[in-house]
Amino acid sequence: MERARENSLETQPISPLGPVKLAITMDDMLMWREAPVPKNYSPLGIARAMTQALSRHHASDVFAFSNTAPAEDDPELLRVFDHWVGQGHHVANHTHHHASINWVDAETYIGDIERTEEIIKRWSSLAPRRYFRYCNDMWGDTAEKQAAVGDYLARNGYTPVPVSVGFRDSRFLPAYWRTLNRDDREGIAYLRRAFVDTAMHELRLHAANARAVYGRDPAHIWLIHGTPLGGDCLDEILDCFEAAGVQFISLEAAMADPMNALVPPRVSPEFIHQVEKWALVHGVPVDDRAPAILEEIEKLNPAPGESAVEIRARMQASIARHLGARPAPFPLATIQC
Repeated sequence: MERARENSLETQPISPLGPVKLAITMDDMLMWREAPVPKNYSPLGIARAMTQALSRHHASDVFAFSNTAPAEDDPELLRVFDHWVGQGHHVANHTHHHASINWVDAETYIGDIERTEEIIKRWSSLAPRRYFRYCNDMWGDTAEKQAAVGDYLARNGYTPVPVSVGFRDSRFLPAYWRTLNRDDREGIAYLRRAFVDTAMHELRLHAANARAVYGRDPAHIWLIHGTPLGGDCLDEILDCFEAAGVQFISLEAAMADPMNALVPPRVSPEFIHQVEKWALVHGVPVDDRAPAILEEIEKLNPAPGESAVEIRARMQASIARHLGARPAPFPLATIQC
């Protein structure tokens, strides 16, 4: 009965103003160095599951923004791009090591962009637009850095693509890995439900934030990562989106909306997305609290060295070691309502 009530709520329209238009984008289809990959999963298998889901929902021309450092260790991972482009989608630049721009200087960040372009150019050159996505959707923690990287992108024909709706989906990776490793069937089912529910909740949240800022429903750019749970749940998420009145559009169409096409005139060192950046510009208080489920899932199958904090620390140490980055916590934005 409880689940039936939840399903009834899930099908309520995202917006009272009508259908919400949304472009699907993917990040990090090759995963990340030091990220755990469960047995019987691979980036190529995840990509296949995702393209099947996209095909079933008639979502075409989806851009994948991937860091490429994992392919340095295993060149076979690049077969993911062969598959992605072969299914009618596109590949774009997301830097090589996936460092936050906060952690490096502009010259290092630009060099990392160039390094990845050398790797992906045989796929990225086939795309109709040359797009770029900043790691963590951070565009520069100083005005000088923001200007230097922005000028480089403009000179080289890149259009930077923001995120207006995310759901912190990569944070589920450690818990799902632990739970799969222990063959905890009840835990697996719980995490899959929570993943889908969180995607819906965060879409409603960010869409409401956008209406508070603009008084309308802008075209949104949605982000999901190429994780095992993402591959397992994308089809169900898109089912739920459609049931709630979402219309899938191309990234090019979404980028025509001023919310996405214009760069917020503000230096934003925080880990926030485009809607919330504009909320700060316009002085509109919005709700951008992290979903409580992220703390709850860390209670599943705990083990030494396998927590989200410990895994993230290893991933960041790898970036520091290979790029000379200096990882540090991200500042919090004061935009809570």
